[in-house]
Amino acid sequence: MSLLYFLLLLGALVAVHEFGHFVAAKLLGVRVLRFSLGFGRPLVRFVAGDTEYRVGIVPLGGYVRILGEDAATSATRRDQGPALNARPLWQRLVIVFAGPAANLVFPVLIYFVFFAGQQSLPAAVVGDVIADSPADRAGLEPGDRIARIDGHTVRYWEDVEAHIADGVGRELHLRIDRSGRSLERYLVPLERTVRTREGLERTAGWVGVSQAPFRPRIGVIDRRSPAGRAGLRTGDVVFSVDGNEVANWTDLRQLLSRGAGRRAVAYLRGTPVPGLPSLELLSPRVADLVPEASPDGGRQRVDTGIAPAEMFVRRVEAGSPAAEAGLRPGDLITAIDGRPIQHWILLDQALQSDPARTWTLSYLRALPEGGADRRRALVTQDRRVVDDEYGNRGRRLAFGASNAADRGVGELVDIDGRVSYALAKAIERTSETVVEMTTGFWSVLRGESIESVGGPITMYRVASVSGAKGWDAFLLLLALVSVNLGLINLLPIPMLDGGQVVVFAVEGVSRRPLSARARARITSVGLAAVLLMTAFAVRNDVLRYLSP
Repeated sequence: MSLLYFLLLLGALVAVHEFGHFVAAKLLGVRVLRFSLGFGRPLVRFVAGDTEYRVGIVPLGGYVRILGEDAATSATRRDQGPALNARPLWQRLVIVFAGPAANLVFPVLIYFVFFAGQQSLPAAVVGDVIADSPADRAGLEPGDRIARIDGHTVRYWEDVEAHIADGVGRELHLRIDRSGRSLERYLVPLERTVRTREGLERTAGWVGVSQAPFRPRIGVIDRRSPAGRAGLRTGDVVFSVDGNEVANWTDLRQLLSRGAGRRAVAYLRGTPVPGLPSLELLSPRVADLVPEASPDGGRQRVDTGIAPAEMFVRRVEAGSPAAEAGLRPGDLITAIDGRPIQHWILLDQALQSDPARTWTLSYLRALPEGGADRRRALVTQDRRVVDDEYGNRGRRLAFGASNAADRGVGELVDIDGRVSYALAKAIERTSETVVEMTTGFWSVLRGESIESVGGPITMYRVASVSGAKGWDAFLLLLALVSVNLGLINLLPIPMLDGGQVVVFAVEGVSRRPLSARARARITSVGLAAVLLMTAFAVRNDVLRYLSP
């Protein structure tokens, strides 16, 4: 199957490219001598009009032969129809550009099919609010439906994200619907640089809202705390407090902070299914929780012993910075550099904000006899060479500790105008891909990211892995590689379409065709350039996959 996916990937993209040249030539009245899918001895061959169509025995793309594209065809077949080299410069340019253009339009069709298959999107409804964030201080609450931002109607969560991303330092006016009431809220997005451990980053606005709610899954570090004495355990999911529904962590935090009175906590506890470790049976239970109150600077501090389960360390990689700092599974991380923290995503972004810095993590470790030991760990992350699922080698920022992520599902809404939405998203996604690929090309030309260039082995591996994931993944890969192929063919290298453009431009300026000797030299230079690029890509393949 891996070979089949590789042949489908390469064959489809080259066929699309050549089909672009074919269509443009036909529309402009230039004679197409042959259009072939595949190479070598023809399995199927027929003539329609003045063009021979064939399917070759070697299914590696295809080719198109146009009258007048080289000296041989223009000399021996000039009497058989209109030739390319006899056409005006603009027509020759259109035919040459049609190949790369087809590779750039093809992803639009793929993305259109992909997005047209979606029936719903995350709604513009707040799933949860991070404590002490701009959204929290502005009075936003989980369940608020955002109807308008600065006078613009919003329907989907991606609309909300777009307004927030572009609103750094500017006050946004939000109109929200809450339980049938229309309210107005004002907030100013903070600038935040979002990073990935692979080194990518982007700067956007942040207000501290999430479309997916933080589930009210709790953790208990001290079995002698009020929660521990009530029988609550790490991993329990609370669904009501004193009969009030709990849908997210914000609901739970607010209900438990209402004084030190007794609380009736209804929750679900999971029991692993034998032989199916990924499944668990949930059973409802009720706990009688009695919080402890203590003075705190003139105010009453309420302690329940309940913490977010997501801040408990689930796994620690051996030899990682987290392991060397002393972190263990079951530890509860409470603060970073003295700042309390309740969500792992905030911890992760803080660590990535300054990769070379030594961070101080405050955490609790359960004691066997009850209680918890307060500890601190100094963590300095490092960069490690890792291979992704496609076998691509890269450097990744390593922390080494992870939690048990447990995000809920936010509200969905039907897409309004699926066809127009799919077309707009397809064009947007293709444009973003073109920009990213172009940026990558410039990085390679400047001598950066040279190791990212791949050859046939890389192509084979990527096609195999994507195909094994399913047709969605394979089609998305097809779109990415199609853009790549289209841009590569626009490079001003002889033998590529970009090189043909240069030749046509020279002939247009000089008002006479290049001599056969000049064309031969240009072809030799182009062949040398292509062979050099191929050799470099194969070298990277060998170092990536075949070297010890």
